[in-house]
Order: sequence, then C-alpha cells, then structure tokens
Amino acid sequence: MNRLILLICLCFVVNTVKAEELVVKPVMKGGVIKGIVMDNAMDTPVEYATVSVYTMADSSLIDGTITNKNGAFELTKLKPGKYYVEITFIGYNKAVVRNIPIEKSRKLADLKTVNLRQSSESLGEVMVTSERLPVQYKIDKKVIPVSRQITAASGTAVDVLENVPSVSVDIEGNISLRGNSNFTVLVDGKPSILDAADILQQMPASVIENIEIITNPSAKYDPEGTAGIINIITKKNTEKGLNGVINLSMGSQDNRSGDILINYRKKNWNWNFGLDYSNRQHEGSSNTENRTIFNGLTSSVISNGESLMKRSGYGIRTGFDFDIDDKNQISFGFRYGNREMQRGSVLDYQEFSSDNPEKMLYDSEDLWNKEMSFVNTNFSYVRKFSGEGHQLASQVSYSHRGSGDEHSTNELFDANGDQTSGKIATENGPGTRWEIRSDYTLPLGKDAKFEFGYQGQIRSSEADTKQEEYIVGSGVYESQPLYSHDVTYDKQVHGLYATYASKIGKFGYQLGFRSEYTNREIDFKDELETFTIKRWDFFPTIHTQIDLGSDNQVMASYTKRIQRPRGHYLEPFVTWTDAYNVRQGNPDLDPEYIDSYELGFMKRFGDQSISIETYYKVTHNKIERVRYPWEEQGNVMKSTNVNVGNDYSLGIEATLNLSFANWFKNDLIGNFYHYKEEGDFIITNSSDEDLYSDFSTESYNWSLRNNSTIIFDQATRFQFTANYKSDTNWAQGKRKGYFTTSAAIKRDFMKRKLSATFQVRDIFGTAKHETLYEGDNFYNHSEFNGKAPTFNLKLSFKINNYKMKRERRSEGGVDVEEFEM
Repeated sequence: MNRLILLICLCFVVNTVKAEELVVKPVMKGGVIKGIVMDNAMDTPVEYATVSVYTMADSSLIDGTITNKNGAFELTKLKPGKYYVEITFIGYNKAVVRNIPIEKSRKLADLKTVNLRQSSESLGEVMVTSERLPVQYKIDKKVIPVSRQITAASGTAVDVLENVPSVSVDIEGNISLRGNSNFTVLVDGKPSILDAADILQQMPASVIENIEIITNPSAKYDPEGTAGIINIITKKNTEKGLNGVINLSMGSQDNRSGDILINYRKKNWNWNFGLDYSNRQHEGSSNTENRTIFNGLTSSVISNGESLMKRSGYGIRTGFDFDIDDKNQISFGFRYGNREMQRGSVLDYQEFSSDNPEKMLYDSEDLWNKEMSFVNTNFSYVRKFSGEGHQLASQVSYSHRGSGDEHSTNELFDANGDQTSGKIATENGPGTRWEIRSDYTLPLGKDAKFEFGYQGQIRSSEADTKQEEYIVGSGVYESQPLYSHDVTYDKQVHGLYATYASKIGKFGYQLGFRSEYTNREIDFKDELETFTIKRWDFFPTIHTQIDLGSDNQVMASYTKRIQRPRGHYLEPFVTWTDAYNVRQGNPDLDPEYIDSYELGFMKRFGDQSISIETYYKVTHNKIERVRYPWEEQGNVMKSTNVNVGNDYSLGIEATLNLSFANWFKNDLIGNFYHYKEEGDFIITNSSDEDLYSDFSTESYNWSLRNNSTIIFDQATRFQFTANYKSDTNWAQGKRKGYFTTSAAIKRDFMKRKLSATFQVRDIFGTAKHETLYEGDNFYNHSEFNGKAPTFNLKLSFKINNYKMKRERRSEGGVDVEEFEM
C-alpha cells in the first residue's frame, strides 16, 4: 500500500513539473486590469458580477466583462493612462476602485481581491437595516449564511438546517436531504471520524459561518452518501489584529451552552483558538402499542410514561495559516472534544395475550448512554504556479475516536416493585481514519480549467459487545456469551478523479470522472469468520449552467453516487436493543448505487429571487431495515438490513425570497415529490423455510416552510418561522405529518458589539413524532410529545471591531477605494 501511495505522489510531482514547463507567459497587447470579486460577508466568489472600466479623465466607458465561477475577471488591451473600475451585482453595493495606472513599463494592474458588500449593509456610522441574501446558488451547490436564521441562534447545526432548502428535520432532530437520511457531512471540506448525526447535533450554530448544500456533487468530491453532501463552513477571520466573539446561551429544560473564538493575524501569520461547551436536552411523554402474532397467538404490550433525550459535550480547536511566500502556504488545524449522549425513560407497561386476556402490569426503567472523545488534525500545503488559479493543494487528515463506551440498561419491575427481568448491554471500541488527498488545478485559457487528483481513506475500528442478563432469585447479572462478540472493521478506499470545465458564450459546463478501489475486511473473531470485499467502482458527473441574462440562470447536472453499508449493518449476530427489540446485521449487503439528475432555474430581481429545482433519483440495491416477529420469543421484534430492490424519487423544490419593504422580508420554501419503491425480501424461519415478503410502496410527500423577518429599526428585528411536513409512507408503515412554529427577537447594543436573542420554539406545542410499522404478523405504534414551548436567551459579544485591509469609504451608497501598487 505504501508503494501505491508513493507511486501516486510521484505521478503528481512529474505532472506538476510538466505543467509548469507547458505554461507560456502570454505577450501582452496593451494593458491588463484583473482581480477577484468576493462576497465580503460570506467570503465566497461572486459569479456573473458586471465589471466595467472607465477613464479617470472623462469617465468614458472603455470595456466591460463579467466574473467567472471563481469570481475572477480580466480587462485587456488598455492604452496607457489612469482608469477606474466599477463592479456591480444585484443585491450588493456598487464597488469602485479608482486611480488604476496603466503604463508602458507596467502594463499589468492586479486589484487582487475586491469585496462586494450586501446592499443591506452600509459603511461609516450607518448600521445594517436589512437581511443578507438567504441563498447563493452556484453551479453545483447552494450556500446559506447562518446569520439569517435568528430562530436557531442558540441551537446547533440541526436547528439551522430546519430552515434550509432541500433539508428536512423531524422533532427528534433526525435529518434527511430530500427525503434521504444517507448523506455525508464535511467540516470545512474535511471528513470526520464522527457520524453525520453526531456532528450536526453537537456543533453550535454560533460557530458556523455558512452551510453548503451539495445535492449533486462533482467527481472531485467523495461519492459516498446517496443524498449528497452537507459542508459546514466554520467562522474564521483573516483581518489584521486581534478579534473574536463570545457566545453564552441559557434556556428552559436546563439547556445551556457557551463558546469563544479568538483570531489573531499579523503579517503572513494567522492563528485561531476556540472553546465550546453545551448541554442540550429534550423532555417529553411517550406511548407505544405493540402487537405480534406467532403460532396463532397474539401478544400485546402497551406502554406510556416520560422520556428524556440529552446531549452534552465540550471541545477545543486551534490552528494556523502561514504564507511562506507568494507561492507557498501551509495550514494546520487541531480539534479535540468529548461527547456524551443519553436516552432515558420510565414507563408503565400492560402486557396480555389472546389466550390470557388478564393484563399484567409492571414498570420499566431504561437508560442508554454513550460517551466518547475524539481528535481531528489536518495539515495542508498549497503551491501556486504562474497563472491565475494554477496550483497544487495537498492535505493529510487524521481522526481518532476513543473507545466510545456505550452502555444500555433495561429493567422491568412488577406491581410490588420487585425486579422481574433485566438486560445490560455494552459496546466499546476505538476507531481511526486517515485521509490523504492531492488536487491539481491547471487553467486553460480564460474560461477553462482542468483538475485531477487522488483521495485515499484508510479506516479501522473495533466493536466489542457484551451482554448480561438478570437472574431472578439471585439478584445478580450473568454474562451471556451467545450475545457477546468482538468484531474488527478495516476499510480502504482509493480514488482518482479528473474534471474539465469550460465556457462557450453563455453556456458553462463541467465534465468529471472518478474511479475508486475499495478493500474492506470484517473479522468476526468469535466465529473465526472474515468477510472481504475488493471492488472497483466508476462515477461520471456532468454539470451545466446557462446565463440567460437579466439574472436568469438555468442549471442541469447528472451524478452517480454510492452508499456503502455502515458497520453495524454488517454484524452477523443478534444484539438486544431493549426488552422487546433485537437487531441482526447482514454481512452480505451490497452497496447502493444512485443515478441522480437535477434541473434548476434561478431568477433574481432586485433583493428578491425565485428558484425552482426538479430532481429525479434512482437507487439500485436499495438497503432497507425490515422488521418482523422474532421466533425465539413471540412478543419480540427483530430487525435486519437487506437489499430489497430499487426506489425512485421525482420531485420539485421551490424557494421564493421576497422583500415586500425595507422592513419586511419573507422566505418561502416548498418541496413536493413522488416516491416509489419496488422490492422484496426473504427471511428464513426456524424450520429452515424461506418466507417471501413484498416490500413495495408508493406515495406523494410534501413540505412547506415560511420564514418572515420584520426589521423594527437599525438594531432590532423579529423572526417567525412555520414548518409543516406531510405524512410519509414506508413499505412497512408510515410517519405522521406534523406542524411546528418558532419565533425570535434580536436586539443589538453598544454599536453592535453586544447582541441579545430571545427564542421560543414549538410555540403551540404541535410538534410530535408519531410512527407506525405494520405487517402480516405485527403492529407497532409509537408517539413522542415533547414539552413545549421551550425558551432560550443568547448573548453574543464581539471582541474588537474588524479592520479592513484597504481604506474604504462610502459615497452615496457606493463603496470606493483607491488602487494600491
């Protein structure tokens, strides 16, 4: 393996040297003014901005152009003289750079970065009086600024995602991307050893700058995750000097959190340091009804009581960027944290059967707890070559998860308070992940570029599971070897990709191809069994974009993706999850393969916009969790994962961002899709007979969200959010629809150095989680109602005002700066 990595790295070096040799510096015919246009708040390139050049002498228009996907522009064939450049784009202040000299001895004027400010912002002593644009659309992703969502200011990334296009969040915090829960989460473009749900549930919203939703990623991205990628961009600041922010939050149900982020920049060094702590919990009542039929006997169990879900943790992060010179930059990042998750309940049970209708009453105490520490480190090196955007970027990331001690206890007590049964299950084992990647970018003229690279992932983990059972009479727990196992997982994925992007007039396109080699081994030590997979996979991608003028854009794309089975999906043994449910993995699972098509239209008009996206996805080898009565015990349900067949999703998603007045903004997001699944599965009973079951379903699903913001004055704004999600049908049941509302008011003090946000969530107590599973021999119904409403107060304090790199002033709403040599 070391030889393979060495060979790949050697290929990059050779190609890089060749690429440098091939670059020929063009002969300039006249002067050139070039630069890059960036969104000042989001630190992202502004594509399709209009750039015009005028003479300083008489303000005559000389030439014009628009920025490319990287925000870059170039104006050529300029005669000697002094010029000024105007940059405009809908929703932004006009930016002007003056006194740009073009001389015979110096024909190139590089403006470097020109920042555009949202038109809602003004300079000098005037404060922000309106909201930032809610969504920026790129050729392959949507970028959402977190500051837009003040109803989620004191929450986590999950709370922010409640109001993001393409994303749905249920009352328990479970996330789906266009109806699919299999997606990849990146932090600053880097993977993590943590599960996607753990990252989103634990990361404070206050440390997030933007969230990128990539539903159809290009070949440059890891193709893992059927639904796409959610990339979280954390807050950073590259302005000179010391600055930072402190956030404190407290709320009902003992919810509290705090974090601090400090940044210091001097010359070619930039250093950052952050701390965070959180304790979040959700209380409520739950009730369930379970019926199973086995050998003609119907067993029923009804429960109700109180439940608690809790997540707590702390983290520390630090890092630095160092510009060695104009061509070389290195970066280092380090994160350490600890996470603890708990679920507990105290329930009253009634149990009876068709041959004994007399109800047996007893109580249950359940507690599930998981605690783990984690470390993420990364080191990157960027080498820039001659020519704008010509570079080689390499990165090595390492993640380690601690033993991840998982402990669950389930105990039953009769009416006299005597314990009648109990189970204790534990699982622990560390995990590590290495990722090595190198990306080379070669510009080919003004509007074209070629990229290729290597990405390798090496993962290893261990799961040591044990179970003990309560022995009535002795009052002790005894180990159960039949349900105690030790399994190790080793997986390597090595990928090579290439993309080519170009533009013909107003038509832009990007073609990509990726190949990956997977080497996976599962060692089931108890049975001395090993399950191995060695396979090549191939992933083509196509992205296109047409600029129709007047801020009309049409985007279309196709990608192929993969979803490999998760570790616990493959464990070939029975594990108890509570007194009435067990699960068993399936080591023969095949990965899912997804064909994904998208077509989108976006129209901007002033500060308002509308976007419509249609999507169609076909999933092959669909992996589903199937449920059925376990023959070992008639009133216990068993679940496992199987490849049932194919599913199809066809939908339309619309986002309407309206600005009715300077003081009132409204965002409306709707999603409607048709879902169809065609499949079946086979289980083998105790008589070694194969039992066939159909697993097909078809349904129409929709959701609607509305987010209204009222701006009372320069320092005060109010936001109200309403969210409805329809019923969703499954092959073995359904999830009931629900409606929820939230509101928040934010007030700035001390010239915006201090801000306070008061939030109320689930105002009318209408949010609930209700699910139903049913088949020929079973019926399971469960409902959870959280305590509502919940309240929270967040305080945020900024350390030092941000300093601009260039002197900039405002003249009649226009940002003006002088050119610097």
